[in-house]
Amino acid sequence: MSPLLDLQRRGQQIGRLRIGEQVSTGKKNNDGTDKTRPSRLATFRFTTQSRQSAEAVAELYGGTIRDWEGQFEVITTHSAIGVTVPPRDAVISQWYEKWTAGGAERRCDSQREQISGGPCLCPHAENPGDENEAAAAALERSRLSSLNPPQACKLVTRISVMLPDLPGLGVWRLDTGSYYAAVEIGDSAALMQYARNKGVYLPATLRIEQRKRVAGGQTKKYPVPVLEVLATFRDIADGRLEAGGIAAQLPPAPGEQRRALTAGTPAAPAPAPAGAPEPDGFAAQLAAITKADIATAGQRIVALMSGPDITPGQMNAIKTRAAELGVWDDQVCTDDGEREVWEEVHSAWQARWDALARAAKARQPAPGTGKAA
Repeated sequence: MSPLLDLQRRGQQIGRLRIGEQVSTGKKNNDGTDKTRPSRLATFRFTTQSRQSAEAVAELYGGTIRDWEGQFEVITTHSAIGVTVPPRDAVISQWYEKWTAGGAERRCDSQREQISGGPCLCPHAENPGDENEAAAAALERSRLSSLNPPQACKLVTRISVMLPDLPGLGVWRLDTGSYYAAVEIGDSAALMQYARNKGVYLPATLRIEQRKRVAGGQTKKYPVPVLEVLATFRDIADGRLEAGGIAAQLPPAPGEQRRALTAGTPAAPAPAPAGAPEPDGFAAQLAAITKADIATAGQRIVALMSGPDITPGQMNAIKTRAAELGVWDDQVCTDDGEREVWEEVHSAWQARWDALARAAKARQPAPGTGKAA
C-alpha cells in the first residue's frame, strides 16, 4: 500500500472510559425532563457505539449493557484495567478549555490561546516558573471556571490507551478534570510514549484511586485516575522487557498475575518435598493477593478477614501481608447494610479484631458459674 504523505494517521476511537455518571435528582426541569447531577463511581464505566465492544466489556469486566444516548454503556465491577499505549497516537494531552453549546470556545496552555492564536484570556502567571504566581492564578482560574456559566477555562487531561483484552485495535479515551491526575499522570504517560517510540510497549494499569482530603473541618472523598507502569526501571534498562517479546510487554489479563521476567529460560518450579502438607485455603487466598493487582488488594484483604471462621493467627497474617503490599492505609469500601462506607484497611482490620475479641470474651465461662458470660 502506498502511504499518503499528507495524511496523518491515528487510531480509531472505540469508546470512552469514565469514572462518573449523571443521576436523577428527583426533580424536573421546566420542560418536564429529569434534573440530573454528576455522581462519582468507584469502578470504570465504558461507553461505546459498538455493541460487540460493549458485550466484550461486560464479559471481561462485569456489568450490564444499557442504552445510553444512542450508544451502549457498561458500568463494570473493576476499578483497575490493564492497558498499553496505541501505536502512534499521543498518550496524553492537557489543555485549559472553555466550551459552549457551539463547541470549544477557548483552548490554551496557560500562556497562549490556540483557537484565536492570541494570548491566554484567563488569569495566568506572566512567569510560569514563579510557583506562587502560578498557584494564585490557578486558584482564580479554577474559581471562575466553576461559575455558572463558566467565566474561565477548565483543566482537561485526556488519556488514550489500548485495552489488549478487548476486540479492535483502536483506542479508549478517558477525560478528567482532576488536578491530581493532571500533575501525576504526565510522567507515566511520557515514559510509555518514549519507550514506544524506541520499540518497547510498557505494560500498565489504569486504575481509580480513592482519596480524601480534610478542609474546613470536613473530610471530602474523591476518585483520581492513576496510570501505573508495571515494568521496573531494571526491566527496561537491561533489555529483559524487549527480549521477552510482545507477550512480556502486555499487562496481565483480568484475574491473572504478571509473569516474572528473566534473562534466560525460566527454571521449572522446584517440586514440593515428599510428605509436605498442602497449603490450606486461607494461606492460598492470602498468597494470591499480590502487587500485580494492587488497586484491589486492600478490598480483597478486607473481604478475606470478614470470613466467619477467621482466627487471631490469620488476622495477624493478614496484617503482615497488608503491610508487605503497602495497602495498610488504603481506602476500601465496606458496607454496613444500609450504605457504602469508605475507610482505611487498618481501621477495618482493627474493627474486626475488636469484634473477635468481644466474641471470644463472650464464650468464656463467667466466674463461679461455668457458663459463658
